[in-house]
Amino acid sequence: MILAGEREINLVNWNETHFHQLYPLANNPKIAMNLRDSFPQPYTIHDARHWIEHNQKFNPPQNFAIEFEGKLAGAIGSERGKDELSTNVELGFWIGEPFWGKGIATEAIKLYTNYLFERFDVQRIFAQVYDYNGESMHVLEKAGYVPEAILKKAYIKRGSIGDIFQYVKVRGEE
Repeated sequence: MILAGEREINLVNWNETHFHQLYPLANNPKIAMNLRDSFPQPYTIHDARHWIEHNQKFNPPQNFAIEFEGKLAGAIGSERGKDELSTNVELGFWIGEPFWGKGIATEAIKLYTNYLFERFDVQRIFAQVYDYNGESMHVLEKAGYVPEAILKKAYIKRGSIGDIFQYVKVRGEE
């Protein structure tokens, strides 16, 4: 599956062509510091293999590779809430450092958000951002997400405690 955007930005199924591009791009402490600790750091060739194989079993796809001008530029995906929270989806994304500042994340989030609302019966998509990551907050706002909550002292990362800013896009609200 390919979700085609503007300016040669596409969301594509993870596949073997991404293997040798993924681990050098993802093996960056600047990326890991903005993601949950479950994101491996260092990011190895074995982590890349596991991620690609894990994502090949989903139909319809849940996570996509973000390509820019035919090259792997990052990743985007989600996790659906369980039980009574099944109308919620948590969005996650990252862009490799060589591709920062090009508007790729904003376009990818718009494409992915449309995909989720068209293909799944979810009512809301939310993303959580650490308080020091203003760039991701700005990207989410440009993609049409609105600030919803500040979760005070909600994370500990590298020994520091901080706030999580939560952004949301609700079905039918523009």
